[in-house]
Amino acid sequence: MATARRKGRGYEIRVSMGCDMNGKKIVKSKTWVPDKKYTPKQLEKEIERQKMLFEEQVKTGNCPNSNIKFQPYSELWIKDYGEQYLAPKTLSRYCEYLKRINKAIGHIKLKDLQPLHLNAFYRNLSEDGVSLRVKRDENGNIIGNGKLSPKTIVEHHRVISKLLSTAVKWNYINDNVARRADPPKVPAKDIDFLNEEETKIMLYAIQNEPITYKTMIMILIYTGIRRGELFGLEWKDIDFNNNYLNIVRTSQYIGNKTIITKEPKTKSSQRGMKISQSLIDLLKQYRAWQSEQRLKIGSEWHDTDRLFTQWNGQPMYPDSLTKWFHNFLQRNNLRSVTLHSLRHTNATIMISEGTDIRTVSNRLGHAQTSTTLNIYTHALKSKDTQAAEVLDDVLSIS
Repeated sequence: MATARRKGRGYEIRVSMGCDMNGKKIVKSKTWVPDKKYTPKQLEKEIERQKMLFEEQVKTGNCPNSNIKFQPYSELWIKDYGEQYLAPKTLSRYCEYLKRINKAIGHIKLKDLQPLHLNAFYRNLSEDGVSLRVKRDENGNIIGNGKLSPKTIVEHHRVISKLLSTAVKWNYINDNVARRADPPKVPAKDIDFLNEEETKIMLYAIQNEPITYKTMIMILIYTGIRRGELFGLEWKDIDFNNNYLNIVRTSQYIGNKTIITKEPKTKSSQRGMKISQSLIDLLKQYRAWQSEQRLKIGSEWHDTDRLFTQWNGQPMYPDSLTKWFHNFLQRNNLRSVTLHSLRHTNATIMISEGTDIRTVSNRLGHAQTSTTLNIYTHALKSKDTQAAEVLDDVLSIS
């Protein structure tokens, strides 16, 4: 049954909802401020009516508990939802974004949060100097004036929307106002990849590099696997007799010198693929080299079975390859591309050489062939041109 007690200028109405699994009482409450025109008798009746209305709201699940401010709610969300359901790297990213989000809107009650608050926040994120991790060119000059990209701003928006969506489910609010906000449009960006000539030049240059990095780059080009999948590889994943590679885990750095290993995020990402004999031969050479290093280190070696390790056998930090690759491109006067571009290069070459989309999609670990089709339209356009030329050759009557 609902109760009411005097509080400030109004009354606090409370309804008990029993106890939680730890025996703690669950209580819903709201503050009601009466109109000054009520007579004492009218006020008494109205209090009883408000109690009945609020109790009915609680029983039917239509009672928002929206007095909580965004920051304490976000902390509760991280503890009760994020830590339970999010992957460690995703959770780490959410926490980073929430530092910036809470500075802007953490003081606002959930019930008072409006699209205008969010739009103002997104505009602020697009201003100069917001990014603490500014990008610099070869001469040390800041690129983009320290602005956050539209993509990063949209990621902040998605975090806010996710938290508010959960708040609706938890009956804190009735509406997710983020759905009515206006984050920036993310401009379409063409994927970056190496053409066949550039790939051959890179493969030639990589032959003179340390065998660890040589092996990693060769695997990325010849298989198209992701960086995290590369660093998750263990020797038991390679079938040397049948030239087969299995992808069953990823290795990721989540900050604070912490590397985590987990299963790929989707079932389709767990996959196997045939690899070339030249890549098998290189892997045999690399395994022999690693065995020699293990013998030199002796008892300090940690037997993790990982292909790519630090000096003592512990898993290697994925960012170390990214930094090395950037320097490698500069040293060899090669076009600046990302490691992920090697994945795009692999797929583009396969499609251009006539590999069917289903096979390409399976090797890349896409859940649906539509994903592959959407990403690699450039390669499919070249195949469309070839198809037209084939028809012209076959059907020509001249």
